[in-house]
Amino acid sequence: MNNREALFISHANPEDNAFARWLGAKLAAMGYEVWAEVMRLRGGSDWARELEVALRTRAIKMLLVCTPTAMDKQGVRNEFEIGAQLSSTLKDREFIIPLRLQRYEAPFRIVQAQYVDFSQSWATGLTELADLLGNVHRIPRSTGKPMADWLAAQTEGATRLIQQDEPLISNWLLIKGLPEFIYYCKPSAAISIDYSQDRTRHFWPAIPFEEGVLTFATPDTGGLLYPGLPCGTVAKASLNDFLENGWPDLEIDAYQARLKFSDLSNQAFDNFLRARGLTSYEGSGGRLAWWGNIRTVPLTQIRFGLSCRTGRRQIIGVSAKRNVHWHYGINVQIRTAPVRHARLSARLIFTENGLDAINDPKRMHRLRRSFAKSWRNARWRDMMLAFLWWVANGKSEISLQSR
Repeated sequence: MNNREALFISHANPEDNAFARWLGAKLAAMGYEVWAEVMRLRGGSDWARELEVALRTRAIKMLLVCTPTAMDKQGVRNEFEIGAQLSSTLKDREFIIPLRLQRYEAPFRIVQAQYVDFSQSWATGLTELADLLGNVHRIPRSTGKPMADWLAAQTEGATRLIQQDEPLISNWLLIKGLPEFIYYCKPSAAISIDYSQDRTRHFWPAIPFEEGVLTFATPDTGGLLYPGLPCGTVAKASLNDFLENGWPDLEIDAYQARLKFSDLSNQAFDNFLRARGLTSYEGSGGRLAWWGNIRTVPLTQIRFGLSCRTGRRQIIGVSAKRNVHWHYGINVQIRTAPVRHARLSARLIFTENGLDAINDPKRMHRLRRSFAKSWRNARWRDMMLAFLWWVANGKSEISLQSR
């Protein structure tokens, strides 16, 4: 396999020529050796034969452009059969990399293969493909590889760039609405401060402050902040003013105010995830990752539908090789800058029975490093969207109870 350094693009000709020219030029500019039908520029040569020889002897990966038309083309089917044979001969199960340009019926031999998605955006697909080739498969390349053939092909089939907006999918969830007020509440004289400031007793987000707590909630009509805690409201402030200017009367500056707001909001999000039946796993630094066990979340793929993206993805699965269950989870941190948002971080939790997290931190760390090393950004993105879609019961917004 030492002499194999070429990327072979198999596509429907002429239907997908524009995409193949564009992709070939981009890959050639990155320093890869590229072969494809649209490079047929030299008159009189037996180009079909040269392509087959290149695929059989030079190709390190076959990039299969997947569209309904391509799957019906005899030439593409012939190249696919050669690629499938090479996959077996080279013992490379990922020799064929499907590039999803449109929805298509996958051939049986690659029905389980993870495709690179170009259907939403060519630029996004190229970013994912470049990461896969360079960081996962480590395909060799050289700076300044000749591009004359590709440049000529680009000129031959040149198309205009179209300026248009593209959606950005982020792991930041924007905060659309806030509680109106924040309150400083103190317990009655008969209640100890330690008892009143015990976070585990509060139904609503609360943080200790001086002789009481700061909270978004107020005592009920019976004067109880939570059962068994008679409490009174000492002061209240507009939450927007609190975030901008702090609370001068309580000697809380704006920086401290934002930290306290984040603490309260993180509690609200944790309460929401706990109410959905999720389990917390405490990682390094005491940060909680929330995940679902086999009794909580669907074991099948979860369909999600957003205005900018639809799809489906599993958020729990089994590794027969390692004899463990894997569970997708998230850590949530509320931030106020540069905009008010909830920042999500993905976490993988492993269990042996689908219910209880492995309690050996070193083993958990080893599994995280090895198990998902070939997972690409698109998979992580879709797992996040599937997770959020399920958590939010198929809604595009999450409402947190703060009082």
